[in-house]
Amino acid sequence: DGFQDALRDLQAQVAEASGPGRTEVILYYSGHAHEQGLLLGNEHLSYRGLRDGLNRIQADVHITVLDACASGAITRLKGGQRQQAFKVDTASDMRGYAFLTSSSENEAAQESDRLGASFFTHYLVSGLRGAADISGDGKVTLNEACRFAFQETLDRTTETQGGAQHPAYDIKLSGTGDVVMTDIRQTSAGLTLGEDLDGRFFFRNDRRELVAELYKPAGRVVELGLEAGTYEVHFEQPS
Repeated sequence: DGFQDALRDLQAQVAEASGPGRTEVILYYSGHAHEQGLLLGNEHLSYRGLRDGLNRIQADVHITVLDACASGAITRLKGGQRQQAFKVDTASDMRGYAFLTSSSENEAAQESDRLGASFFTHYLVSGLRGAADISGDGKVTLNEACRFAFQETLDRTTETQGGAQHPAYDIKLSGTGDVVMTDIRQTSAGLTLGEDLDGRFFFRNDRRELVAELYKPAGRVVELGLEAGTYEVHFEQPS
């Protein structure tokens, strides 16, 4: 009931915020789930119920991120399936929804003691900080963030005890435009990796928390948006 109340509150906020520009809603859930839906304490909310609740929110774009076991089952509703990444231009006339899930419908969502978090959320956050900005324009789009989180999660779980974990997504966006998740150009502090560097980087803050991780190939400049402070940078090369 509390979750449903929160969705209704969000619906009211969106109704008040409606204006001439595009309205976007982002829902992030990290918790327990199975192939039928989210597990909230001793209760369960079906994926169909979650979709219906989101559909009642009158926003132009809905983005839902589920970091939970078997969460990929939600992408199978209404015939959804894994698709190639969509291509859009830089205008802003876009409507639809996107579901990003940490695992497929029959996989566990793995966590890592080394990361202090789940693999999927860790790499999604790293991507949003700027690691996913493949185009180098200082903006991380939904497409770039999704692709980065998928590739890194799959790569880093291939040899774990739980086995390879495959994030899934169901994206239905129509019109022209792109959904920019983060704009690195507007950060108050950042860290830049020069194009001559080639290898995997790990960034820890002064509390020893791993805040970002990425593989950076030579020939590409990467800028990360980080909080101002002191960081320890670990640089790992194949040799």
